[in-house]
Parts: sequence; C-alpha cells; structure tokens
Amino acid sequence: MQSYHKSLLTFVLLFCSITLFAQDNQTANALLKEGVALNDAGKYADAIAKYDEVLKSDPNNMTALYEKAFTLTAWGKTDDAITCFEKVIAKDNSPTAYVGLANIYDNKGDFAKAKSIYMKGLSVSPKNNNLWFNLSVWYARQKDYAQSQSAAAEAIKGNMKHANSYRNYAVAAYQQGKNAEALLALSNYLTLGVQPYQALGACNIIKEILNSNPNPKADGVAKMEQQTISTASTAALAGKTNLSQIDSLNLQLTAVYKAIKQQQDQYGSVFFSKYFGNYFGNIAGTNYMDIFTRYITVSLSVADNLAWLKARPDNIKEFNTWLSTQKRQTE
Repeated sequence: MQSYHKSLLTFVLLFCSITLFAQDNQTANALLKEGVALNDAGKYADAIAKYDEVLKSDPNNMTALYEKAFTLTAWGKTDDAITCFEKVIAKDNSPTAYVGLANIYDNKGDFAKAKSIYMKGLSVSPKNNNLWFNLSVWYARQKDYAQSQSAAAEAIKGNMKHANSYRNYAVAAYQQGKNAEALLALSNYLTLGVQPYQALGACNIIKEILNSNPNPKADGVAKMEQQTISTASTAALAGKTNLSQIDSLNLQLTAVYKAIKQQQDQYGSVFFSKYFGNYFGNIAGTNYMDIFTRYITVSLSVADNLAWLKARPDNIKEFNTWLSTQKRQTE
C-alpha cells in the first residue's frame, strides 16, 4: 500500500519548520541526514547504524525512531519495524507512523489489523490526508469501492492538491459505474501536474467514459450518471463533422460538465455536487473551456497542445485570474 510521505526527515530539513519531530541538535541532524541518504541508496544496515547512534544519546528522538522504522520496513525486517513504529505512536501519535504500521500489517495479509490501525490513527487525526488516502487504497484492495470513494473524498478534503487522492476517488467511482463522478475526479487529477504516462491513461479513460453507451445493467445513480453523459456527449457532436480529437473533447466536456451541474441535487453526495459539480459546471460556463481542455489533454497531442497554449498567454492569464476567484466547497 502506498505512502506518499517517503521520509519525514526530508520534509523537516527541507522546510526547516518546527514540527513534532524537529531537532535542535546539529550533530543529530547530520547523522539523520546521512541515514536517509544511506537508506535511499539501499544501504539499510549502514542507515540503521546512523539512527542508532542518534538514539544512543537521545532514546526519545522521534525522528530517528521513525526513520529507523521506515528503513527496517524497506529492509524486510518488519517485526523490528513494528516495534519502532509502536514506540513513535506511543510517544507522539504520529499519523505517518500509523500509516507505516498499518502498511506492514496490510502487506502481511492481516487486513483487519491494518484497518484497525488506520481507524485508530484517524481517531487521533481525523483530517489527515495520508491516513484517509491509505485507507481508501485498503478499501479498494478489499473491492469495497463505495467505502474507498468515501475515504478518498476525505483525503481530498485533507489535501486538495494530492493528485493520487483524486485518482483513488475516480477509480472507486468508475468501478461502481458512477461515470460522472469518475470523469470529474479525473479532470481534476489532470490539473495537478501528474506524470505524462499517468496523464495519458487518465485521458484515455475520459474518452472511454464520454463515448461509451450506458450499461443496461446499471441502476440507481450509476444509471443516471451514464445516461446523462451519453445524452450530453452525443448531442454535443450532433451534426459536427471533420472535428479534431481535441475539438471533439472540448465540445463533449463542455456539454457534460454543464449537464452534471444541472443535476447536482440528484447524486446523493453533497461533496461531489458542491466540490466537483459546481466547479466544473462553472468552468464550462466560461469562455475558457478550450484552454482548459487543451491543458488537461496535453498528453494526447503534446506538440500541438503546447504550441496552441503557448500562443495564448493573455487568455491563460485571464483564465488563471478567473480560477483564483472560485471558492470550492466541500459541504
């Protein structure tokens, strides 16, 4: 299971902020920095030696304990890692330590134990993105996609710029046939600077959603969402010929975003309607949809899309100004 927070120490030293694990001792910091570098190089025993040197003089150094636990996990010495993570949790209730500990049990196949640790962590840090994100992954691995989507929504609330939380939300929604929710989450995901291969995969799913027929076996909200997209997408292209791929997508996305917003009270999720539906519906109501479409679909035609965008710096500036005025609501 993924933990996007690879090294707490790296974060601490990079931003030099006062955190739960901040260190004043320059010697300890130097040793810890060396330990992280050794860990990243796969020299786990040497990294552990650095952390132990810090712990010898300061047994309660939480950064050293966390980094030791992380390295022990990577080294495959999970029983020792569990002990270190439990020490960190006992002292500081670190959300990241809860994630690390839960990941170990999840990888051992003790899924119930892993979930209980996530839930305990959330009882202490109920808005922590990392805990919610990993819990969302946990639910997806159990094929409980409804709960995975709900957990991903909480992860988004905890960090609205964490791209993988949107991806989790989209995947969970898509698995339930909730194509409108998947489409808007993927659209949001593509605004966050994801890797090209990830962007291309997301764009291809968007194209599939826009151009697929409703599943006759779908019912409830899923049936409504699929029918809404199919109707709006088909109408947007009616009578249009010789359109480029991007122009077709622009027309389809504009129509679908508007249609989803019009049905915002029918999805059974205040979070989706307000956070996603309103936002993308508002974008579709502007003169900037061509810019937005080119931006999120850059990976489909990199050279053409980048050239098109670079030729319109003033329009992009205006769009960014407009975006800065949009206040997104989660409830």
